Amino acid sequence: MFRFLPLPASAATCRLALLGLLILAPAAARAEFTVAGTMVSPRTSPTATTLADGRVLIAGGNVRTLLQAASASAEVFDPASGEFTATGAMTVARWDHAATLLHDGRVLIVGGSSGADDNGVSFTQANGEVYDPLSGTFSAISSAIEVGGERTTVTTLADGRALVVSGWIQGQGTVARAQLFDPATDTFSETGAPHSGRIVHTSTLLADGRVLITGGTSSADGLLDSAELYDPASGTFTLLASTMSTSRERHAASRLADGRVLITGGYGPEEMLDVSELFDPATASFVPSKATMALARVDFNLLTLSDGKVFALGSNQWGIKAGTAELYDPAADAFSLVAPGPATERDGARTALLADGRVLIAAGVDLRSENADLVTYGEIYAPATGDTVFADGFDGTP
Repeated sequence: MFRFLPLPASAATCRLALLGLLILAPAAARAEFTVAGTMVSPRTSPTATTLADGRVLIAGGNVRTLLQAASASAEVFDPASGEFTATGAMTVARWDHAATLLHDGRVLIVGGSSGADDNGVSFTQANGEVYDPLSGTFSAISSAIEVGGERTTVTTLADGRALVVSGWIQGQGTVARAQLFDPATDTFSETGAPHSGRIVHTSTLLADGRVLITGGTSSADGLLDSAELYDPASGTFTLLASTMSTSRERHAASRLADGRVLITGGYGPEEMLDVSELFDPATASFVPSKATMALARVDFNLLTLSDGKVFALGSNQWGIKAGTAELYDPAADAFSLVAPGPATERDGARTALLADGRVLIAAGVDLRSENADLVTYGEIYAPATGDTVFADGFDGTP
């Protein structure tokens, strides 16, 4: 029952009008997942990059799950039609690679693995290429690149260049090496070297233009709890005195609206992790978080949404009976499950934020299947929106 302030006797119609506004006001929309489109080529561990025109480029990946079979194929998802369509192929096949949208609208793709021989030895890619959405074609970059490999990270900087931090390179292991790509000249150039070679680490652009590198595994030192900051102005990496609360690899990180970085999940020293922590760039330190995910997640997606909450999806735990997704609320410092969840639980899926605030989920392996089946369809997550708005400052207080 609503409580109204006293109204003049002549204002009976005003009360009716207010009630009418309440009846007509939109109710809060429920978050939901909907199936969207059929992939041209189902795949796992590709890249998904939202283009300047709102479409999403899905490139490469593994097109078989029980045997490595890297693909050079690519496709584009159009949120307007809800369909996937083929586009030009990459110059080399790769999966577990990295991609970033450049300021000129092209997409830079680096690193990855091109598959494995009969003995399971992986062939890594230490090269780069760019996708032009206007022509729908990929072009190899002729400039030499000395970084790359599996789980390379690439981050577009505020000045338009892209920082490439090496992953694992066949015959070399993890190498402490980084380079810059300049889209104005399509060339790679040297920059300062990280303090540790890493694989399955994270790379996050901070609001002040620096880049935070966290965790991962080193060929020399094993599982890492360390972090570094890259400063584009000086071209140097600084090893932070503050370390994470636990060593992590295959974890995820995402920058919050207030500039802090949420770090959660991954493999720890002994088990999969569901615990989180926050990096505060103002103090260059890690601070505890009480947030615990409902599901310990490894090799998953973490994406900050338009409303400031953070969307977590995916894992590599086989035998999960239903798809799950979670939302982190920075104000509450807590995760909550999204219900109902996605149609399936995916390993190797990729997410991309669409222009209207929805999220595309594409690719991956169905973790409920016995035969490691590739997921053939995309899904769209629509966050809950449309909180009731009251006229003239009335807030509906009972």
